[in-house]
Amino acid sequence: MNINFFEKAIIAFFGVSVFTSKAGLNISIVLLLLLFIYSFFSNKTYRAQIASNKVFILSIALYLIGLVSTAIYPFNTVDTLYFARKAAFLLAIPCLFMLNMSKENKELAIKSLCVGFIFAAIFAAYQALNLDSWRGQRISSFLDVGRWAEVLTYFIVFLLPLTLDGKEKKNRRVAFLCLIVIAFICLLLSGSRGGVVASFTVSILYLVAYKRDMLLKVSAVVIVILPLLMFMFPSKASVVQDRIISITNTTSNESNSARLKMWESGSLFALEKLTNNPSAFFFGSGPINFEKEYTAFINSTNENIIGHYSKFSFRDTHNGILDAANKLGIIYELLFLLLIALIARSILTASPNIKYSGLCVIMAFFIIGIFYTNQLEYQTICMFYFISIALPRLQENTHA
Repeated sequence: MNINFFEKAIIAFFGVSVFTSKAGLNISIVLLLLLFIYSFFSNKTYRAQIASNKVFILSIALYLIGLVSTAIYPFNTVDTLYFARKAAFLLAIPCLFMLNMSKENKELAIKSLCVGFIFAAIFAAYQALNLDSWRGQRISSFLDVGRWAEVLTYFIVFLLPLTLDGKEKKNRRVAFLCLIVIAFICLLLSGSRGGVVASFTVSILYLVAYKRDMLLKVSAVVIVILPLLMFMFPSKASVVQDRIISITNTTSNESNSARLKMWESGSLFALEKLTNNPSAFFFGSGPINFEKEYTAFINSTNENIIGHYSKFSFRDTHNGILDAANKLGIIYELLFLLLIALIARSILTASPNIKYSGLCVIMAFFIIGIFYTNQLEYQTICMFYFISIALPRLQENTHA
């Protein structure tokens, strides 16, 4: 059995699927799990590496804790099966991370991501060109607009440190820069304000921390090009400008005011569970059962929320950490945050040219998580794929 070919096929298929197919992501997880089972039982060294790595142990333990949490409360088979399916990527983390600790696989993963993005960008361009005129319609690609925007954000901040790395070949850096520009245009067309905020914030923080000279050059280019674009395309520039300005509008913008109310209601719901139902607080209300209990809680307040906030959602709280804590419990969420912290610590031991990419993706994940629920979704799988590439190589690895 040519296991090396099989490993590379999974990495390539997974990378292309990040931008093109939710089904492809599911298939990739299944293939990783099969490879993990085969390698674990057939390779003694592989078992030892898994057992000695805190990240791998915690990712598997986190999956089991999630299953146990839904079994304890709400003691609902539907919630347990839902978590078992949606969180299967936690079991695939050891195999994925082990594969992408190889220099050769890292290169293959980056190229696969770029190929997948090019296909997705072409499809997005096709949809945009088929419009009679663009007046702010949100344009997606193979994924729905929210997931498309979030993965675009990870792609942009992942490529930025590589683009500015002097050790990279010039033609490669130019190619990365072109992909970043195209990706940012796609992000603007998607209408995702959270993605724009995350991309801008992470990029600025990276430039301030590590590339201050480049920040000045980028600022100069923007000062020259931005007025020119606004002059050449006044109506389209106005649409983009209004969309960006609306980010800070918490009074007349229905989406923003509803999101603030959801944060408030989600926090009060968690406090109510802590006081009256500790089991639900520590183990969660369940990813499916949550909506029923949350709706009952909102109704008990006798507040006409839908009347005042037309875009209020009873399915989630539009905040990654708050939503996961309410649905899966504070124990699960704290351990999930610990998992990310351990991964970040491991990434810090990697070569400089790649570790900043991984850290930027992690930062973007949490910034987007301020505005959207994003911890048990397809884009979470994509986030782990990006950061797996930033892990130290096998010869550098000190095991987290």
